[in-house]
Amino acid sequence: MARRFPARWLEEQAVLPLSLDGTVARVAADGMPPLHVLDALERTLGASVEIVPAGAGDIRAALVAIPRDTPAATAETLAGDVVESLDSLKALANREPVVQVVNAMLAEALRAGASDIHVETRADGVRIRMRLDGVLRDVQQLGQEFRAAVVSRIKVLAGLDIAERRLPQDGRARVRVGQREMDIRISTLPALHGESIVLRLLDGGEEQAATSTPLLLDALGMADATREALRALLHRSSGLVLVTGPTGSGKTTTLYAALRERSAPGVKVVTVEDPVEYRLDDVVQLPVNTRAGFGFAEALRAILRHDPDVILVGEMRDAETAEIAVRAALTGHLVLSTVHTTDAIGALARLRDMGVPAYLLTATLQGVVAQRLVRRVCRDCGAWRAVLPEERALLGNGAIPEKVCEGRGCDRCSGTGYRGRLAIVELMTMTDALREQFTRGDSSNAMRQAVRALGVSSLRDDGVRLVREGQTTVAELTRVLNAGDEG
Repeated sequence: MARRFPARWLEEQAVLPLSLDGTVARVAADGMPPLHVLDALERTLGASVEIVPAGAGDIRAALVAIPRDTPAATAETLAGDVVESLDSLKALANREPVVQVVNAMLAEALRAGASDIHVETRADGVRIRMRLDGVLRDVQQLGQEFRAAVVSRIKVLAGLDIAERRLPQDGRARVRVGQREMDIRISTLPALHGESIVLRLLDGGEEQAATSTPLLLDALGMADATREALRALLHRSSGLVLVTGPTGSGKTTTLYAALRERSAPGVKVVTVEDPVEYRLDDVVQLPVNTRAGFGFAEALRAILRHDPDVILVGEMRDAETAEIAVRAALTGHLVLSTVHTTDAIGALARLRDMGVPAYLLTATLQGVVAQRLVRRVCRDCGAWRAVLPEERALLGNGAIPEKVCEGRGCDRCSGTGYRGRLAIVELMTMTDALREQFTRGDSSNAMRQAVRALGVSSLRDDGVRLVREGQTTVAELTRVLNAGDEG
């Protein structure tokens, strides 16, 4: 009978259904439960509740024996996939067991420091996964009766059309979980067995402060020389500084840290983003609205009439946006932006392929940051050990450490051995020699060799530094670099 309820909800309320005798359900409880808990018990069990006194510790101990992979109320109570009317969907979304399931899901994601929650409808129910430090992990399986209920509840939070199941929808919600407020970006997709949803938790993660304040440059884990070289680029009065890498490589975090570095009372900073992920004081932030005809290019033209000192362009997606941004950098503005390439040199080729003239690029580009994110060894369970022969082979040439640090797995890191992430970085500062090579049309490989000759560390070199410092592992570095085919 207890399996009709989410196990986490029973734990939080310290109640345990024991038996059902006709119209009376006996429920163990630590004191008299609140009225809303009694109401949820009575509606789900279809009976009046008789409280049996029990200690909270005894109740939680008994709950351990209940499987957590089927935390479901009855199909009759939730009427998951047979609901048709809008009123029925709204009523379903607001039922106490459904509210508690979604609240518990958000609380667990916040506790674990997840960046995303994936709610995936399947033939046998709903699979819930969370992305922890860049890796998806299964956390819960709900029964079929929860499919429509959980999806409807999430759509209600985001103000989406809960009756529309045939088209993708995007929305945003701000919810309170415990003492924290979270900004959530929500996206739905019509799938084979119902809608699947991804929730991006914009304020989540243990590495961030309790508010939506982005990190400082000093907190990104860069080598001292790299950080100071980037800081010097950011304090130039004009030019173009790019951050590059695949989706999920931390580009936005680095850009926001750069804005915090440059923001000051006498500096006008304007951003155009899709979407705005952090709210910044003393910064004018413009969200893109393509449906209204307000894209990156239109926003940039408008921004230039507002006398900015620093402009952040969330992403250079097309030739028009790229050329306007480059011309803004040429006319006395510091422009920060991102492009999707595998390394720093690749950014030059990417902008050239987008149609930006080579003479504009060489005149404006000041530097390119290429980066990836690697998981950090858990500080609570990490331990040093001797490096293995196969790890030496993976590390390649150079200064190979004699010892490496590895997490053994603990409660703080959910048994993974990792908690939090750090950036591995390659920073290419443009020199006259590199500009001449690019103008001459030298190959990307030739320019890469020239960059290495300048002493610039590759992504692998910077990753080996973190391995040497005990911040990450050889296995994690190999996983990340192989995913990006980066040497």
